[in-house]
Amino acid sequence: MANNSLEATDGRQDPVLSTREIYSRTRDILTNYGEIAVQNIGGPMRYGEGKRAVAEVRNRPGEELIGIDSYGEPLLASEIRKVGLASRVTGENDTNIPIPVADSSQILVDFVIDPFDNSSPYSRDLDTPAWSVTSGYNHKTQAPIGGVAVDLSNRNIYRASNTGITVKNVDTGVVKDGLKKSTRTDISDPKITIASFLSEKAYSIQFLEEFKPLLEAMHDKGYLYPGGGAFIYALMAAGAVDAYVMKDEPRSEIDPGLAMLLLAGGKAYEVDPETGKKNLYKFDPELTAAPASEGGTVPFFIAVAQETIADQIIEKYMEGKARIAEQKAALALYRELNMQPGEEYHVSDYVRQMRQASLESATQG
Repeated sequence: MANNSLEATDGRQDPVLSTREIYSRTRDILTNYGEIAVQNIGGPMRYGEGKRAVAEVRNRPGEELIGIDSYGEPLLASEIRKVGLASRVTGENDTNIPIPVADSSQILVDFVIDPFDNSSPYSRDLDTPAWSVTSGYNHKTQAPIGGVAVDLSNRNIYRASNTGITVKNVDTGVVKDGLKKSTRTDISDPKITIASFLSEKAYSIQFLEEFKPLLEAMHDKGYLYPGGGAFIYALMAAGAVDAYVMKDEPRSEIDPGLAMLLLAGGKAYEVDPETGKKNLYKFDPELTAAPASEGGTVPFFIAVAQETIADQIIEKYMEGKARIAEQKAALALYRELNMQPGEEYHVSDYVRQMRQASLESATQG
């Protein structure tokens, strides 16, 4: 994975660091990154810089990498060097950052970054908020240490650690602390908010077909938030979003922000799309930037504030799959009977007649 990561240290780190010191340095790095990202990514963004496509996103063919996508990783690596912590940085880019390389056995922390989330609408001159998101994980245990999500458009910094969730507005200096994940436990709650990335055709058609029973089960005032990606976990940690549902979600979109939700007490699951069985999602630094064919994409992913919401979503998903199967069977029978348009009502009569004929034949035999 040499070309999938950036290993960073300045050679000054102590030979032995306590867990407390490792975590403290990691959180300092994340805090500092949040502050400098507002200026060094948010500033150029305000002037419309970096919209031109410069490459494809690694291991995601067809997805453009625009110039501003490359701003964040060097900033994060610089903060790691300043603090002096043997770390690995994994992101979207193959950016060659000239920093000393730590022996892989010395790595203490895995940082994962989505340097500019929502780059596609930004490149199209749409007003969707843009974010820069990064998390730190214990390299040995893969446990989350901390995370930061920078709302570049509104200049808000969301920060998560084991001490809680906070959001700071850079312009006013006002900090809101004590933020909590949602306590809602039912998809029929009028305040429920379920998110899924629906902006691209490939995602929206699949979601609206397979999750129609979920939408029907939601309260009329329930909210389907059509956005998602690495930033969504900050909104979940702060209590604004109850669940995030995706099919074929890249780990590179999950891992940069997931630490925030996990530290807030939320959960994430990989779900078998055929059986509906769920298993806890596990951060694996070797898979974060891997191609889909090598485990870099999760076929069915759910992140939730409350586990009961995940179970309800899966139940409605399985109902949706059954409906689709029934519709396909009915359509196949309709075509087999070569009916004319408008004569579909004959299908049920035909099936009953065939069953009755079969029973009579069996009786006579």
